[in-house]
Amino acid sequence: MALQLNAEQKYILKIFGDRTKYIIPPYQRAYSWTESECDKLFEDLKTAFYINKTEGCFLGNIILTTSVRDEYEVIDGQQRLTTLIMFLKVLFAFDQNNRKLKNTIWILDDRTDAVIEQRVKTNIFIEKDSLSFNEVLNENYEYEKLLNKNEKKDKFKTNIQFFYKKIKEFVYQDGNDIKDFIDFILYDVSLLPIFTEGEDTAKARDKALKIFETMNNRGIPLDDTDIFKSNLYYMANRKNDTDKFIELWKTFDERCDALDESKENKLKLRVFRIYSHLARGLKGIRGSEIGLRDFFEKMEYSQFKNKSYYEIMEDLNSIVDAVEFFEKRKKQAGDELAKWFQLIDLYTNSYPKDTIIIYLVENDLNDELMTINFSKFLVRQSYSKGSTAQIKYDMYDLIVKIVHKELDNSFEINFNLPNLFGKLDKGFGLLGVYLNPKQLSVYPFNFIKTKDIIYCSDESDYDIGKILPIDLTKKEIDNKSSNFLDVNLLLNNRNNDDKLSENLNIQRIQDLTARYEQFFKGEK
Repeated sequence: MALQLNAEQKYILKIFGDRTKYIIPPYQRAYSWTESECDKLFEDLKTAFYINKTEGCFLGNIILTTSVRDEYEVIDGQQRLTTLIMFLKVLFAFDQNNRKLKNTIWILDDRTDAVIEQRVKTNIFIEKDSLSFNEVLNENYEYEKLLNKNEKKDKFKTNIQFFYKKIKEFVYQDGNDIKDFIDFILYDVSLLPIFTEGEDTAKARDKALKIFETMNNRGIPLDDTDIFKSNLYYMANRKNDTDKFIELWKTFDERCDALDESKENKLKLRVFRIYSHLARGLKGIRGSEIGLRDFFEKMEYSQFKNKSYYEIMEDLNSIVDAVEFFEKRKKQAGDELAKWFQLIDLYTNSYPKDTIIIYLVENDLNDELMTINFSKFLVRQSYSKGSTAQIKYDMYDLIVKIVHKELDNSFEINFNLPNLFGKLDKGFGLLGVYLNPKQLSVYPFNFIKTKDIIYCSDESDYDIGKILPIDLTKKEIDNKSSNFLDVNLLLNNRNNDDKLSENLNIQRIQDLTARYEQFFKGEK
């Protein structure tokens, strides 16, 4: 049966009226609008006020669902809705006798006009969102006191202060009538609420989430992880188990954020990509990937088609366990496994790194020797091909072997040491010093050009030996030893004789060449 939708364009006063409440559900993304989006909204409203006052201003649509009288769950449009309610809150600071404006922000007692509750509430997973939003909507929020306070990490406070400054300029510098402007906002600015109803919360939400997914598939830009989160929430909702899912997702979200050095939610997306590799590996697929969203929603062998939300969350957390293990071990000094993890991490794309995570998921983390041997094999396999996206096909093949327990760590010996390492110059630089049999891992470290330590001729057409890992600052080089044995050898034999330095470097390049050749032949 087709979904029944209701849609009617309404002015702000009608949308935020009576006892209507808007609830932002837990599966939604965190509030993300910046001053840039707020500025565009304000400029659009100002332009409409100045130029098209009689025509009003249309701000777009919002998707809602309801099964309870006067209460709507916001499926799409929460960023706009949340920002708009903060904007109204700022306007109220300049017209506090306006009961109708006050009633757009809060639900009021009919007789005393006392605030009963917020009109818009957020229940999203990130607790600080709810706390910050409640704080800025507090009746006693002090704009002037916080005007110059840096709140860049709190988008609610940043944006509401931004609006406050803009309205002050609009009124006191530009000389506009704030009451006239507020009337325009309430009576001439509109939204198009699209909503669906159900006989109970689960069924109403079910319908609205289908609309949400359908709109997203037609190109409305939403982050993939938000879609996966909504799909999982949708699965939990069918089991009337949303509270449990919220708890599980929140834990997963926090673990990923703690590990995500990019701070851009890239790790969560990477975890889902690794999860897709696991399903492809079980299916024996070694060919090109399709988009993640299409994979999870359309492929019959995807976990979303064959597992419960709880099983999927357990699997995702197993991947995070492996990522945590990898990230922790690669930072260990004096550790054999850390050497190979560092080298995998230095490869120029994520395919080998994702492959080692899948290996860790599928194997015993306590089997140190097996993990070292596979990691060494993975370095040999990936570095022998140079820096290339085509390495993915080797990795797809390895993933199939990993999940089917068919690994033999065999390596086809057809490696010829290149003259130029290209984007892998740092990786080969680290590999060269780690192939010294006495060298254990060092962390942290940076890279330096060998010529910054000793005299080297610039005539060489080879990258071998040109880049060195180093754990010393430039100031420490003259009076401190390095934990890299090869670096110490150069530091201890430095002198003012360019010829001796050049001979030392030539000998070192010969040693490195021999190490590389032995390693890629499987002799080390």
